[in-house]
Amino acid sequence: MPSPPLTPRPGPFSPQVDERCLTFCSQSIAGRIHGHDPWCRSLCVRRVFLHEVTRVLSHHQTQTVQQLPGKRPRVETTEVVETTPVHHPLPPEGQRYSGWLHALLGRTINGEAEPANSSSENVGIDDLRYWKAGWYLWWSRSRWAAQERMDLMRRSLDNQTEWQRLKERRNEEWAHGAGYDESRFVEDANRIDDLASMPPFPDVSHESILLPIPDTLPLGEQFRNVLAPTWKVLEVVRESVQSGAQKELAHRIYEKAFTDEPIKLLRVCCSMIWENMGFGEDEGPDQTDPRKKS
Repeated sequence: MPSPPLTPRPGPFSPQVDERCLTFCSQSIAGRIHGHDPWCRSLCVRRVFLHEVTRVLSHHQTQTVQQLPGKRPRVETTEVVETTPVHHPLPPEGQRYSGWLHALLGRTINGEAEPANSSSENVGIDDLRYWKAGWYLWWSRSRWAAQERMDLMRRSLDNQTEWQRLKERRNEEWAHGAGYDESRFVEDANRIDDLASMPPFPDVSHESILLPIPDTLPLGEQFRNVLAPTWKVLEVVRESVQSGAQKELAHRIYEKAFTDEPIKLLRVCCSMIWENMGFGEDEGPDQTDPRKKS
């Protein structure tokens, strides 16, 4: 008898895809000769799951017995999982631009409006933004950022935080004139490109954007507001059809079409247009004005 198929466990052991990236680069002949960086654009969609931003403190089961009259006692088992949030700071591009999408949609973050020109350099310890469960959109025009993004796809949020701290520590040591341990790498790199004036990890976050995507976009509400007058008109038309008003109107139009009233109305309109154009009353194309007939 064949065994039933195994169901993948949720959480960190799940094979579910949590990030997809698309990178496009091009280079020109002149750019290649002069050693310029290629023209690159990268777009990634990242989904952060709950197990990445929480830590399980305890996991146990509780059993309760329900006594029902005339029936056997029923035992219900409930799994209780106690968790605590884990604060992983967003990268610099997320500290700078995370309020843009919310501002465009008229949303607020933590109940307060956020200026769109905020920068990561002015963010304090208390103002740091952290990863939360949900969707994120990452965009960059730097090929260095794209290469780093590919490398970060094999690292957890905890390892990404440690990587960011390592870069900041190495750049700070370089800024204070400390020697860089990987001298051989720098020496070999300087033979190909002028990297002597660059820090070990150049900051390219200003060429990237990290945006949290809201769980629900207010598109439905906007469509309802735009289509509200249309639904109102359709409702009025439906009621007039059901009440017979439309049928009565069509019957009256049919009867009036065989009288001289449409011709009289046309003459009145033509004479009014002629007068509004600045011509005299006696210069009209039709001096027979039905309004002057008594």
